Amino acid sequence: MESLKVPYGLGDSGQLVTAANAQKNKTYFCPCCKSKLVHRAGDLKVKHFAHPSSSNCGQESILHITAKKLIESAIRSNSLSQIEITLQSDCYQCGVEFNTTLPFGTFTSAAQEVAVASYVCDVVGYRSGGTSLRIEIFHTHEVDGEKAINLPIPWIELKAEDVINDPHHWNPTQSKLKPSFCSGCRSHIKYVQSVANRWNIDSTLYTPIKNASLANYVADVETCFRCKEVVPVFWWKGVPFCEQEPPPPRPKTIKYRNSKKYGGSYWANTCANCNMIQGDNYLFLFGDAPFKSMPMSKSERVPDGRLVKVVSGDEAMSEMMKVIKRNIF
Repeated sequence: MESLKVPYGLGDSGQLVTAANAQKNKTYFCPCCKSKLVHRAGDLKVKHFAHPSSSNCGQESILHITAKKLIESAIRSNSLSQIEITLQSDCYQCGVEFNTTLPFGTFTSAAQEVAVASYVCDVVGYRSGGTSLRIEIFHTHEVDGEKAINLPIPWIELKAEDVINDPHHWNPTQSKLKPSFCSGCRSHIKYVQSVANRWNIDSTLYTPIKNASLANYVADVETCFRCKEVVPVFWWKGVPFCEQEPPPPRPKTIKYRNSKKYGGSYWANTCANCNMIQGDNYLFLFGDAPFKSMPMSKSERVPDGRLVKVVSGDEAMSEMMKVIKRNIF
């Protein structure tokens, strides 16, 4: 009984051939157990390969081995400037999915079952300059946590079924790669840097990437409501309405200023052109605030609708009462 379907067969020279492209009167073999395959090419069913169910070969092994061979072949075709590869990624900044094209010649060669450190990688694609990319094939067993953390080279994990459907489009289920950005976020990051440079803000003090772990200060831009100049503004731990001194060194536009609306003084973003306070509500909290996605200190509204920083318990009540008293007395 021939029940086990095989998506690709091996030709005489060891190349993978789909059932749709298989030629009559030619012999094809299973990529896994190397047994002779039967080519099913009737008019009623989709063309496929099959071999006897009595074989020790299993579907998982067939898919895994076939996917490895397809990835190695895709990389070699790319190295020979024959086929481009697309890599699906999530933007590190906004999270949107986008495709990056790996152009001809991205890779120089490939190999299967390569030892890297104390691990064996399904496929390794080598690139010029000695760098490499590990590709793991996932069918029922994904990359475990220890291997994911400790492998010393960039890696991606691909589903075997996805590879078999299209070996030139990579949609990782897991990955460890450098952060990548969609075109919109790349443009905005460059724009933020250009605005900060225009106002002579030291670039070593901030990151334009919205990740609190990368630097003490995260930069974006805002149009000053007073002078209408586009100026740099910054997030740091402790906003909004931060009354504790931010960590030095800090961008020169962050200043300790008094605000009648707030009812006291706090460390605020100011306009690099006219020195006007750029309100924390509009930078951190309201509407399309540029830092709305960043971590904020807990806050609570006082009776007049404004926000004050709250810590917890008695400290929180004390902090609230200070602001209320500033407005009454």
